[in-house]
Amino acid sequence: MSTRGNDLSGKCGACRRKVSQGTGCEDCGLWFHWECSGTNSDLAILPWYCNSCVQAKVIKKQEETILSLKRELELARTEIDLLKGELNLVDNCPEEFRTVSNSRRKLKKVPSSLDVKLALTNRFEPLAMLGPQTDGDAIDQPVLEAKPKRKILVLGSSHGRGIGQRLQKAMGDAYAVTSIFKPNADLSNVTGDIGKLCKGFSKEDQVVIVGGPGNSLERNLNYQIEKDLSDIAQKTSHTNVRFVGLFWRHDKPWINRCVREINLRLERSLVEVGAAHIDAIDVSSILRSEHTVHGLHLNPRGKDKLTRLIAESIKGRHIPVVMGVQNHFLG
Repeated sequence: MSTRGNDLSGKCGACRRKVSQGTGCEDCGLWFHWECSGTNSDLAILPWYCNSCVQAKVIKKQEETILSLKRELELARTEIDLLKGELNLVDNCPEEFRTVSNSRRKLKKVPSSLDVKLALTNRFEPLAMLGPQTDGDAIDQPVLEAKPKRKILVLGSSHGRGIGQRLQKAMGDAYAVTSIFKPNADLSNVTGDIGKLCKGFSKEDQVVIVGGPGNSLERNLNYQIEKDLSDIAQKTSHTNVRFVGLFWRHDKPWINRCVREINLRLERSLVEVGAAHIDAIDVSSILRSEHTVHGLHLNPRGKDKLTRLIAESIKGRHIPVVMGVQNHFLG
């Protein structure tokens, strides 16, 4: 990726101020300050794309996927119409004429639509619906029961938007993910109904809390997280909880001193309140470039990274902690 030095004369694509040092987007050609791009001169040899171009690529890919699905749907509808036409033709013929000849002129009996329906019904009928075996049955067939899916409940503020769908894809069919997010809600409002929502959960299930403490902190810089954690621990003692730490505030960097303190108190409080079933998820590895332009919320790349951190935490894998360029916001 080409970069320019002190001779830059264009305006930054984010803040619209003159760019003297920075980096350029490979797609649109706009230039950005190093701090506005979320990267630094050490990574100048790597191709870099601005958030607008990244989102445009995602939209284009989604549109291509939609067009492909539409084509497959049209083909499926055409095949269904053909099958319906064949079944209607067979049903309208007398029984003695329900034969067709192949290339060798051998007669074959054509199954009626009733036969086809019975065959399909028997093929997909669950064993549990067939009823109990009688004493005269020669074969004692076991009844197969589907293994229940593990449940994951995602609760959050605006940071939780889109995490549920991504987490369902990352965890697979063995899990059933339910997502509830409340924009601009503090932690007490985010988790107000947590006891009722996870009442039927077990130690095989998970509750993921994404966001809320940041709003509590913004409204009260003297916010104490211990009370909310104690309430969460009491209502979720029968299951597991994954608590996502506070994100860095790139829109209001002066708050990050309090963010660091809350994250430290979060780790300490989980030990003090005896919340062995609650694990904190460190998000300090999420970079400035993985936030939106205004710096408060995560962009699609940031949400993908957060989803990966949550999924790895649930599956019990080790997550390396990367302390990146965000530390300079702490002052």
